[in-house]
Amino acid sequence: MNFILDFQKATYPYFEELNEGVTKHIPPTKQDEAILDIGAGRGILSAHLKKLGYKTYIIEANPSIAEQARHHADYGICADLHDIEKIKLVLQNKKFKYIIFSDVLEHVFDPVQVLRNYQPFLSNHGKVIVSLPNVANWLVRLRLMFGVFNYEMTGVMDRTHIRFFTFKSAKKMLETSTYIINKIDSTPFIVRAFLPIIKKMLSHSSDHYQTKSIIESPYYQFYTKYIYPIEYGFSRLLPSLFSFRIILVASNPGEENGQLNQ
Repeated sequence: MNFILDFQKATYPYFEELNEGVTKHIPPTKQDEAILDIGAGRGILSAHLKKLGYKTYIIEANPSIAEQARHHADYGICADLHDIEKIKLVLQNKKFKYIIFSDVLEHVFDPVQVLRNYQPFLSNHGKVIVSLPNVANWLVRLRLMFGVFNYEMTGVMDRTHIRFFTFKSAKKMLETSTYIINKIDSTPFIVRAFLPIIKKMLSHSSDHYQTKSIIESPYYQFYTKYIYPIEYGFSRLLPSLFSFRIILVASNPGEENGQLNQ
């Protein structure tokens, strides 16, 4: 089915897995440090970060999903990320060691302004971590070669994406937002290209159960432990072609450690 015109559908399958591209850049802590997870979804990422010792704060606009996320975080705010005045009122002068935008900024019209709005919440020597889908991956390029540019239900061409990024444009976005980029990383896009087929093989009536069945399957565990590291190493040879996510780690301007490391 072609979903290019199906923008009115209320729900659609969403594979909400732990974003390894983000978590690898956040070490465990025994100090009193907090993380702000913006657009937290069901809180899978926040649950992992809480286990690492952080106090986790989440912002999620969808009320029912925000309620689920609250069970995995220390504090939950149900608000649109653009409602910065409401968020300021709730957070007051709270500062965060990490502010995370995991697959969020491609859904907003002005990601530069969003990044600037949340900059005051970043602590001294804190980091903002941004994860974005890579529109220049090999599959999108292959489809474009045959004149195909269709929106889909999930993935890089998700129907709700209104901004598309390459490594170059993602880097420019952070720099325009006045952040200093410390590191550019990625997650691979080889096995993941076949995710729609995998979903059909593990199909269930509930989208949430489908997601859970994929993540908890022994095949997925085998993949993450043995295949993913090899796939990641290969993708880093040509990240612009073989990456699914673009990962950027950045700090506030004036930080002495703001040196690009790709």
